[in-house]
Amino acid sequence: MTLDASALLTRELRAAIRAEFSDLRPRDFEVARLLGSGESADAVLVRDLVVRIPHHRLHDTNLEVEARVLELLEARAVPSTPRGVRVLLVRDGAPLAFAYRYIDGQPSHLAHLRGAARERYARDLGRFLGALHAVPRARAREAGLSGANHWRATYVPLIEDCRPHLPRALQSELEQLVVQFASLVARTPRVLVHGDVSGFHTLVRTDGALAGVIDFGDAAIADPAIDFAGVLNHHSRALLRRALSYYGRAVDPEALQRAEFFIALVPLFTMRTAGLEGDEATLRAAIADLRRRVRRAMARGPGEPYHAPGAPGAAAARNGLR
Repeated sequence: MTLDASALLTRELRAAIRAEFSDLRPRDFEVARLLGSGESADAVLVRDLVVRIPHHRLHDTNLEVEARVLELLEARAVPSTPRGVRVLLVRDGAPLAFAYRYIDGQPSHLAHLRGAARERYARDLGRFLGALHAVPRARAREAGLSGANHWRATYVPLIEDCRPHLPRALQSELEQLVVQFASLVARTPRVLVHGDVSGFHTLVRTDGALAGVIDFGDAAIADPAIDFAGVLNHHSRALLRRALSYYGRAVDPEALQRAEFFIALVPLFTMRTAGLEGDEATLRAAIADLRRRVRRAMARGPGEPYHAPGAPGAAAARNGLR
């Protein structure tokens, strides 16, 4: 079914938006447009506001926690994060969606940055990651994030959920990879991470400046290598190294090895969603992608990005989707 903005902006949601943004006019809702639809949320542009609406049927999205994290980042002046976040409540006080000011930029994996623009993007990305990872863990917990072991809470059940979909040979290869990296994952620093710093979620201007980083729905207190892995999802190791030169924090010696491990596991998230939805074509593609990444991580191959710019899925939405 094709979604449009009018279908998503229900009467209840429009009332909640007007309660927070009283200067909006009826015409603003009439010309609202769908920015895109991701795995866990839809995003609609209402004048200069992005309204992010979760898919409750598949995802237990904690809107209030994500909004509190964004408010924390704004209060600490972490660069390139969404501003003006508001949780949109229904009559009984339950969260329905949330909104923030629109960020005008292009997904970085579509930007084909070169020279000075590429260096500017690396600089801004490194400074964003450094400021994000410097947020005290206690403040992140106050915002509602769990202090639980992220590997055990997220990745172990993810692998188990996907196991029934994996060919036997790939199950064996994945188990070997987990064993290979188990000792590294067991002893890691823990910081506030974005959780999915891919090219879909880093928006850039034509000069390479980082306009904004969106979608903090996967934010967690976890290994900083998870965010380094996010960069590798659409960019080269060379760009990640340039970004880390502006990071402003010590990078532990094993962080990039762990990033190789985490980037290999990314297709499992797609696989789990495709399995729940019965999307066989996406499931097959995710299995093939996982096989390629697992073998590459075990071989520690050269440094090309895992997805070439313009690859299938490159048109996934901006401003609040994942």
